[in-house]
Amino acid sequence: MIMRRYIIIILLSLISSVLNSQAVVTGLVADSETGKAIPDVAVVIDSNSGVSTASDGTFKLNVSSGVSHLLEAKMVGYKVWRDTVSLKPSDTIHIEVLLQPDLVESEEVVVSATKTENFINAIPTRVSIITPRLLKAIPALSVDDYLANVPGLNISRSFGIFSHKATITMRGLSGNEQARVLVMIDGVPVNKSDGGSVNWNLLDPDMIDRIEVVKGPVSSVYGSNAMGGAVNILTLKPADGFSGSVKSGYGTYNTFTGRINLSEKLLLGGDRSFYWTINGFYRRSDGYITQSEADQAASPYIVPSDVKEYSGELKFGYSLSRKESIDLDLIYYDDDRGTGEKVYQPEGNTVDHDTYQARVSYRRDDGRLTSAISLFWLKEDYKKVNDYIKDDYTFYKVFSGRLDAGMLSSFTYLAGSAHKISAGLDLKQGSVDARDVYYTSTDIVYNSGKMFNAGLFAQDEVSLADERLKIVMGMRYDLALFYDGSFTIEAPSAETSFMYDLQNNSLDRVLWNSVTPKLSVNYTPSSRSRIYLSAGRGFRPSVLDDLCRSGRIKGGFKLANPHIDPEYLTNFEVGGDMLLSGKIRASASLYYSVGKDFMYYINSGDSIDMGFGERPVLLRTNIPRVDIYGAEMEVNYRITEKITFNAAYSYTFSEIISYRKLDREDTSDLTGNHLTDVQASTFSLSGRWHNPVADLSLQFRYHGTAWVNDQNIYDEIVGDEIYPAYATVDARVSKEISLLRFDLGVQNILDNKYFDSKGAVCPGRFITFDVKVSF
Repeated sequence: MIMRRYIIIILLSLISSVLNSQAVVTGLVADSETGKAIPDVAVVIDSNSGVSTASDGTFKLNVSSGVSHLLEAKMVGYKVWRDTVSLKPSDTIHIEVLLQPDLVESEEVVVSATKTENFINAIPTRVSIITPRLLKAIPALSVDDYLANVPGLNISRSFGIFSHKATITMRGLSGNEQARVLVMIDGVPVNKSDGGSVNWNLLDPDMIDRIEVVKGPVSSVYGSNAMGGAVNILTLKPADGFSGSVKSGYGTYNTFTGRINLSEKLLLGGDRSFYWTINGFYRRSDGYITQSEADQAASPYIVPSDVKEYSGELKFGYSLSRKESIDLDLIYYDDDRGTGEKVYQPEGNTVDHDTYQARVSYRRDDGRLTSAISLFWLKEDYKKVNDYIKDDYTFYKVFSGRLDAGMLSSFTYLAGSAHKISAGLDLKQGSVDARDVYYTSTDIVYNSGKMFNAGLFAQDEVSLADERLKIVMGMRYDLALFYDGSFTIEAPSAETSFMYDLQNNSLDRVLWNSVTPKLSVNYTPSSRSRIYLSAGRGFRPSVLDDLCRSGRIKGGFKLANPHIDPEYLTNFEVGGDMLLSGKIRASASLYYSVGKDFMYYINSGDSIDMGFGERPVLLRTNIPRVDIYGAEMEVNYRITEKITFNAAYSYTFSEIISYRKLDREDTSDLTGNHLTDVQASTFSLSGRWHNPVADLSLQFRYHGTAWVNDQNIYDEIVGDEIYPAYATVDARVSKEISLLRFDLGVQNILDNKYFDSKGAVCPGRFITFDVKVSF
């Protein structure tokens, strides 16, 4: 009994000693420019443990006394704040932390490169971020406009808001192949299995928080579609309380836009909270005539290409605690885009996308173990009206039902201070069910097919030498299955007789699999510089449209090829960053990529009369080897906190090293030719000035030449073997007065005209004026 009493006394003494040796640090974190409190800031003690600030920006930390501690505050979009504190036993101190917006963005936190949170300078690959400040400075009419100044990206949207499809590729990969670059909204893929395309009009540009661009193959974590890189569009979440805005605008070609946003975040006690967001968007425009002067002279049925589009979004989120949350996102989009020709149909030739997207995500962070699971469903009902007279009158409609659904999962475990181990399983099912219905004949052309993808990945991020050296090792196994493919014609007539022999109501079932590794190293000798090396492999099977559909495409008629092999891209890269004099940040990357079994449209040498003249027959096939190499450079110069400049340059060279003939009669040889639709060089120069009168931004972009066709020979429509180079200048002027914001945006100030492969012309100078009321 006495012994037990002594033990209790000793334990109480020890507890008392520990408690008395503790000290308390409290504080408030706010924006240095606005003075507003900032929630969810990571406040870390001795680079080891910490807390996040509450909704009112406050925090509280228990620390040991008698020693000095390094205190850090970290938040995306702000410079890291650091200070040293030393306290006596039982002391309590209060610290006011003012975070300065990071215009140089040297210590941004990104998640897209490795599926884990990392400072951008600690990632051994090239990542570009479009931050909230940059988003406000760019006169964007669509989401892809935000990416125009990112070096190494090739953006194709010839008709601006009137384009029904935009394409973004990277680093020398053919400029009309969206399927080689993965696009995500909040980490969930939106590339369709049918053609790999992305509906860039799906998301309202005003609802974006930031965009992360990962360059080079990231198939080791994301699988197919990420062979060339990845773009992750991260959307806004509401702050505490109720807020909303209404925005209206008018622009060139009698363009009207309207937007509404309502949101609320409710604090439910403890760490629980609930938020909801409602977004609405509408735009219509009378449009302009896109056809070339020759086409206008040849056809009396030319009309302006116009647009009507609208979308709605519902978003909900529930935080069970600071560690656990669930989000639900629902999007609906519809458009009606005229393509510039009208014969007898009331609306003429049109393209329509009815798109539905649903996403639910669950995340839990227990400190050492982080779990993230997402379910997604994406449905697009595509309709195209074709109404034209060539040799005779033809009227038919294309109906294509495209469906993609799947599950994504990743689990990250902190194994001590040196290892961050991640693993996950991804599943995706895609399908297409399409038909071309002719109303001037009896024909109905059907094509359908399904694709199942499964991938398992594992990754280890090793931090050494006080985190100055980081090694990332990853590997992924992917399986892709094509099945239930068919191409048939019902009641064929002369209208489709040239396709009759191509029918197959049971295309071969094909299974592919691949292992894609990646090894990369990042060395940071100081906070002002870093260098990285990486080697990785990308993988991509074909899309359903090439596997099961024969039909019209740009430049001719293409044949379905269910036996085409997957393509691979092996990439070697070196790069680095340096911060000079605290105001200038310079970065550069060099890369060399080898494409194996590269998928490419080849002119078969045959031609088909599709009712309006002979057109070449193209076959999607594999090219044994393609070499791509290039360089990217970027300089950010912060003259003052209010004035910044950015310059970016990229160069790429792509060449077909070896070519496999289609058959014995194939007389062509593409060896030594260059890939089509790849701009040899791009250059951009932009500046931003934040001043009391108005915020001003100015952007200059130069787009280099690109080869027109696979033969690298003269094209009659373009009038050359290459697309000519062109340049554009954009500007934006913004002013906030209390709850009002005024924006004047001008794209292509100099009204330079550039053309696509059909000789169609861009919209030229485009001016918009918007007024936004917040409440």
